[in-house]
Amino acid sequence: MIGNALSVFLLVQLLAQYPSFVETYYSNGLYPVLTLFVSGITNQLPFSLTEVSLWIVLLLIIPLIVKRVWTKKMTLSRLLLNLATGASLLVVWFYLSWGINYLRMPLMSKLKLDSVALEIDALDSTCVDIITSANELNFSYSIRNLDEINQMVEASYVEVLQDLGLKKVPGSKHVKEFLGNWMLNKTTTSGWFSPFFHEVHYNSDLLVVETPFVIAHEKAHQMGYTNEGECNFLAYLVCLNSADPLIRYSGYFNVLGYFLQGLKQNQEKRKQYVEMISDGVRLDLSAVQQRWKSHVGFVSNLSDKGYDLYLKANQVKEGKQSYSRVVDLIIKYNARMTQMKG
Repeated sequence: MIGNALSVFLLVQLLAQYPSFVETYYSNGLYPVLTLFVSGITNQLPFSLTEVSLWIVLLLIIPLIVKRVWTKKMTLSRLLLNLATGASLLVVWFYLSWGINYLRMPLMSKLKLDSVALEIDALDSTCVDIITSANELNFSYSIRNLDEINQMVEASYVEVLQDLGLKKVPGSKHVKEFLGNWMLNKTTTSGWFSPFFHEVHYNSDLLVVETPFVIAHEKAHQMGYTNEGECNFLAYLVCLNSADPLIRYSGYFNVLGYFLQGLKQNQEKRKQYVEMISDGVRLDLSAVQQRWKSHVGFVSNLSDKGYDLYLKANQVKEGKQSYSRVVDLIIKYNARMTQMKG
């Protein structure tokens, strides 16, 4: 198995040189078949197979290994070999079932947005539009349950992907929550797509205004989009395309922070835009910040650093900063749509 992992590693290094090949034959070829098959199985389970597997490892396998080593029924060399074999199995499974998508063509190139000419005030005008729209939609919606939100997000995805000329990847339509939701809170995780069992999870403590965007983001991962900024972008378009005010508000609300962060070099202008935000939107922003603030600590910091290293190891040079790539995508997409209308 270790040899297989090394073979997969070499294959990944080779495929990284041919993103167009990966896009055609894996992301739009083999992967849709894989995710349809895997999610078709896990979709039948009312619980998260990912979480069950995690608990089996934490409560059964690790204690058993510790006991065998402690009682000298397993030598250190045997332990290291078993760990290397297990890690190799996970690496092979990860890349073949989903991870090769990290090597596909960037969405910016696929949508031909990299050549779009921008006005000097493109960032500013887009930021104003987002704040204005968020202000108008705030509190103009009724609370909806998870199933309704999920169905609306699915319906919107069909239209958005068709408009963008992107392939709709089949897969599980369900969204699952962790029974141990505290784990997501401790790692300050809003949602998670499991590449091993192709399950979409969400944090059940999210505000209702966060939930549609997070679900749409994780579904983008399931469709084979690995870059966090690209998943934010698709989630944003999906939310804005919906006829439901809550889902549209969720789109504007969840990207607002990235735009304000993009103005951090100009604190005076940033302050000006913050003052434009209505009291209702500020209350929502404050509620989100306070919730995450209550969970920040050693575990969340360790999780952030670990995920940053994970992304960088998978061809994402910006690491966690890749989430903010959504700003460039939105600005260029809006500019192209404006130019087409003009």
